[in-house]
Amino acid sequence: MTRMGNSAARAALIYQHATAERERLIGQAVSAVVELARKQDPDPNGHVAGT
Repeated sequence: MTRMGNSAARAALIYQHATAERERLIGQAVSAVVELARKQDPDPNGHVAGT
């Protein structure tokens, strides 16, 4: 609560919830990008050509 600059516990809980929700959304977005890349990768092992 102090590190976040909130003087009230209620405010800290509200922002903590918002942060957790944002982290969940970011995780979903990263997963979607990875899945798209996997579908477009012609090598099933995920290796880049020439490596």
